[in-house]
Amino acid sequence: MKASIQVKSKNHISRKILTAFLLTLFLSCSISIAQENSNFVWSMDNLNKIGGLPVLIFGNPAVKDFSFGKAVEFDGVDDGIIVQGFPLNKEKSFTAEIIFKPYDSFPKNVEQRFLHVQSPPRNNRRFLIELRLNEKKEWYIDTHIRADSALLTCLAKNNPHPVDNWYHVVFVYNNGMARHYVNGIEEMSGKVNYIPVDSANVSLGMRMNKIWFFKGAIASVAFSKRDLKPGEFLLSSLFDSISKENTTGNLIHFDNFINDESNWIAEFEKPNSSSYKIKNGVLDISSSAGATLWYKNKLNGNVEITYDATVVDSGGVNDRVSDLNVFWMALDPANNNLFTRNGSFPSYDNLNLYYVGFGGNENSTTRFRKYFGNTKPVIKEYLDRDHLLKGNKKYSIRIICSNGITSYYMDGEKLFDYNDENPLKEGYFGIRTTRSHLQISNFKIYGLRNNSK
Repeated sequence: MKASIQVKSKNHISRKILTAFLLTLFLSCSISIAQENSNFVWSMDNLNKIGGLPVLIFGNPAVKDFSFGKAVEFDGVDDGIIVQGFPLNKEKSFTAEIIFKPYDSFPKNVEQRFLHVQSPPRNNRRFLIELRLNEKKEWYIDTHIRADSALLTCLAKNNPHPVDNWYHVVFVYNNGMARHYVNGIEEMSGKVNYIPVDSANVSLGMRMNKIWFFKGAIASVAFSKRDLKPGEFLLSSLFDSISKENTTGNLIHFDNFINDESNWIAEFEKPNSSSYKIKNGVLDISSSAGATLWYKNKLNGNVEITYDATVVDSGGVNDRVSDLNVFWMALDPANNNLFTRNGSFPSYDNLNLYYVGFGGNENSTTRFRKYFGNTKPVIKEYLDRDHLLKGNKKYSIRIICSNGITSYYMDGEKLFDYNDENPLKEGYFGIRTTRSHLQISNFKIYGLRNNSK
């Protein structure tokens, strides 16, 4: 009798385990199917149907072959597509993604719309992804929501990107908050009460009323009913593959100087009479003696660093036209913590790094050095006035480390190009100055492929 009871008990336990397993499997499949039904990816590889939906064609958009596959190219004059349908009608949250490549068309075609969702008769309920071009062969994103009388425009003019590269833009809305990302990095956000569209269409390459045409190519579009986070974006893997075609590389770090100073670590020789602050898209550094502002993220491998800089000469207490300097790939061979110095120039002598002193020594020299093994020889220098500083002039600076060569550009001119037999392949970036007042903006760092230069 006891044996019989034990057998029944074991069978009962087995059935409970099997039931629990089947229930877990069912729930897992249900969640997977629900998520699958929430996500929609459109390949731009034909002009017959997009996402299984019929299309209206305007002008002559063309399917082109690229190294990764196909994409649709638009001429910026009269090319456009209207997809007759939208998978997120009546949804209170959304994620819209697009992989695209903008071409340069400044100044003829500065404002461009390339993704527009709207019910045709309801012009006051819509959302758009747009771009603007500037004279530097750059573009910046503009996302827009209109919900009857409410509207939100996020125009990221402080975050320009080079044209003629592929980008992944994501526009997300949920519970009163909209935000947009470029290549996985959030650029802007804002509050608005979105009213879901209904019976909507999707316009690609133009605004839905056939104006503000886009010049460039679109490779893929995706939508989700959920407000996805960067690790969940539907087109991230595809973009990783497509972006290998880019010449500039992928944006890996940036600071638009609109939030706080948390990305920077300051070392001031005289901290009581020196300061730094962020205001209106500018990092303002005023120093009465030696000063270094380190970007806190360590850099590795092939990178490109770009930023704009001005030496202020307006009669301020620390205004002086001298020393628009920079450290990069800086490491302390004796200490894993680099940020231990007091801002005095000699305190950095035992570091390994690259250095440019633009307009140093009372604006009489511009020099490139490599610090290594407690030595810092001058590798190249300029003494002529054309390569010294001018007060209140905004300079565009570009630094490249790629395959053992490090280069420094000022306003497009390559001043230094050093083929290093023992290259510095990792380290920190720092703005360096002494007794001056600098303003820094548009700071970006791109990761480059092995063959980039």
